[in-house]
Amino acid sequence: MCDAQEDRLTLVYKAVGRGTRLMTELVPGQLLDALTGLGNGFDLTRARGEVVLAGGGVGCAPLFLLARRLREAGRKVTAVLGFNRAEEIFYEEAFRALGARVLIATMDGSRGTKGFVTDAMPEADSLYVCGPLPMMKAVWKKARGAGQYSLEERMGCGFGVCMGCSIQTAGGSRRVCADGPVFTGEELLWND
Repeated sequence: MCDAQEDRLTLVYKAVGRGTRLMTELVPGQLLDALTGLGNGFDLTRARGEVVLAGGGVGCAPLFLLARRLREAGRKVTAVLGFNRAEEIFYEEAFRALGARVLIATMDGSRGTKGFVTDAMPEADSLYVCGPLPMMKAVWKKARGAGQYSLEERMGCGFGVCMGCSIQTAGGSRRVCADGPVFTGEELLWND
């Protein structure tokens, strides 16, 4: 989920499987059944000082609503957005319109810093991360364990009953759909 305002919900997705390919066939006004409000979200009350949002690919999408809420709370925000190449970049100007500083990293160097999100990421007092697991692990290493990380995991039921999205954490087995998807860096076991 990228944004939510009044009666409008904005979703950003990449067509990679049957479900997301079907979503490309949706038309405006079409009704959908959706489960929302599952699990937890980022904890904005922990935001202190220099707030950095680090996102990779489609993982940049949920950081937009977070940036909006942080800016509404008067926080200065830097969004570090990572993509494979310039053609994949989205929402750069939308983040700027919120008043966030935007840093871009592309793997091929076609835009912004050449390399990973971590190559463009400044020091942070507060860190919020969403993206592919290898990217989040690299951010965790650079940030020395700090921050909040939104995990993506295949889910069966979405309510924590099937245990299909369970992960091992410092506190034992946790369900991404019910106990997450946001965990602190200290909770996660990154399997170094």
